[in-house]
Amino acid sequence: MQKPVLGLGWIQSAQPHAMLRDIAAGRLALTHEAFQQVPNWRSAAYLRDLLMQSGVLPLKDRQLLLFERWLETHLGAVADPDHAKLLRRFATWHQLRKLRAKAAKAPLGDSTVREAHEQQIQALAFLNWLNHRGTAVNDTRQGDLDAWQSENYFTRRASHAFLTWCMNTGRMPVLTIHSRQAARQAPMSQHHRINAIRRLLAEENIPLHARIAGLLVLLYAQPATRIVRLTVGDITTDYNTTTIRFGDPPTPVPESVARLLQDYLTNRINLDAATNPGSHWLFPGQRAGQPIHPVTLRAFLHKQGIPPQRGRTSALRHLVLQVPAPVLAQALGYHHTSTTRIAAESGSPWSGYASGGHD
Repeated sequence: MQKPVLGLGWIQSAQPHAMLRDIAAGRLALTHEAFQQVPNWRSAAYLRDLLMQSGVLPLKDRQLLLFERWLETHLGAVADPDHAKLLRRFATWHQLRKLRAKAAKAPLGDSTVREAHEQQIQALAFLNWLNHRGTAVNDTRQGDLDAWQSENYFTRRASHAFLTWCMNTGRMPVLTIHSRQAARQAPMSQHHRINAIRRLLAEENIPLHARIAGLLVLLYAQPATRIVRLTVGDITTDYNTTTIRFGDPPTPVPESVARLLQDYLTNRINLDAATNPGSHWLFPGQRAGQPIHPVTLRAFLHKQGIPPQRGRTSALRHLVLQVPAPVLAQALGYHHTSTTRIAAESGSPWSGYASGGHD
């Protein structure tokens, strides 16, 4: 640990100190179930991450554990017992089953769990809304559903998973759930994008981690949620060629970017605390074993005048004009239908290129 004083300061804070005393005295068992019951959940989650990283607790998906804890608090606050029972069944047989299956394959992303939160919140809102109309779930009619969807559609869209589950399990009549597309943000202009790339390459006063993250967005059309999951092992240097793996095959990195990347690899952020010595993440976070949060990464970019979503769209539109959409999708980790659609919208000369393997 490069700065032991930080670790000592944290240990001496009131909540961590109390938890460590309870562990030493046997009042707090070294199990995930016990940590789920600790009132100060933020401090408990931080300590649990450290214990998992050090092998004291078995590894479990952090996002899944946090959702399970939030779910118990959420369901415990539902006033109507019938509503609470229905929401728990939805969580158990639909949400948790899907989340656990995903977590078994790869760590859950923040956006996946945030979506599950919204599904529960809007499911409860729908049940309360029906209750105020004097309607039971099994008596819901198309007019009720249309009225529900007509107000605050994009907020209430998260209820679609619950509505579909209710219909599939016979708890609600089979009705039509209307779908509406959100208005797309205009992409960053090509002039703005090129100027931003030049600035990131040249201006040394910009923090190195922000320069690297910005270049990954503006050159390779990578979203923040995918950037934070990159590891040191995704970057390889063979003689004078550096590549980075977004998909398959790895993508070559221009020499000017490769130099910055090599500098950053020896000066990564958040390695001076006890939580991440030797972290394999390209952008280590402040929690043990975790990468930086996508929201934090987006904040870095916004501070440099780079809108992540609009910058990514601009980069992708530029790239599909140079490379066939299926090949680009395979290399950058996109689904080929997304890149094919953007290629058609951009008037790409490769828009008729066949999909499939292009090794």
